[in-house]
Amino acid sequence: MNIFFYVPDFFCYKENLAIELDGKIHLYRKAEDNRRDEILKELGIKVLRIKNEELENIDNVLLKIKNEFRE
Repeated sequence: MNIFFYVPDFFCYKENLAIELDGKIHLYRKAEDNRRDEILKELGIKVLRIKNEELENIDNVLLKIKNEFRE
């Protein structure tokens, strides 16, 4: 889903949730990522950022996503 200039890694339309998988490149793009997150927040879209390292524990990642659905 393209949200203006921004294409999240995953987007759940029903929950208005953008999920970003952050690799090492995001260590150097924090200001840009924060600005995008703010724009999405202003549009009523929640952003969940998951570091690539977290994917080693997929159960924890799925729990984080599930918890976002409850809010």
